Amino acid sequence: MRKSDLFDLIADIKSLSPDETLIIVGSQAAYAVTNYLPEIARRSIECDFLFAGGRANVREKVNKEFGVLTEYQDEHGYYADAVGLATIVLPEGWDKRLKPLHDDNGNLVANCIDLYDVAASKLIAGRSKDLEYLESILASELITVEEFISRLDSIKTKVENDTLSDRLKKLVRFLKEKKIHSREIMVIEEFNRRSQ
Repeated sequence: MRKSDLFDLIADIKSLSPDETLIIVGSQAAYAVTNYLPEIARRSIECDFLFAGGRANVREKVNKEFGVLTEYQDEHGYYADAVGLATIVLPEGWDKRLKPLHDDNGNLVANCIDLYDVAASKLIAGRSKDLEYLESILASELITVEEFISRLDSIKTKVENDTLSDRLKKLVRFLKEKKIHSREIMVIEEFNRRSQ
């Protein structure tokens, strides 16, 4: 998704809820810190928005009007996925680390989850596309493995006993296939050993 597409999607969603400050929780959150998204984020046709705190009605409206398999997606080629806090796992304090996303005129259009919080959330989701995203933001140095590991400390209590360890092993296997992340693999494996 291009940044201009994201701005258009945000404007369209705000037409439903003009006073809402949107929160972007998926791969498109990287636009708050860079214009050069990894390929996997650029080719994504969805943007995840968080609607928490009893705003299920807004979430439903967004998904109905701008979600997957809607006329909106057919017309624009991209769509919104409105989620709640029951759908994603975020590290403690995520809401205090939000990054502003400004338009070309400097106006705040949304807040974005910090990239380390996105990375932790994607690790817990553990799908192939999530691992690919993690590898790409490590390779492009948008995050460091050390800070990523420290953020995982604050997510441990939110997941079942072996979930974090299992996801880290899965990530290590994925990184080993790329043959370029030996230092990152070493740091992750050491953290995983200490955490068990």
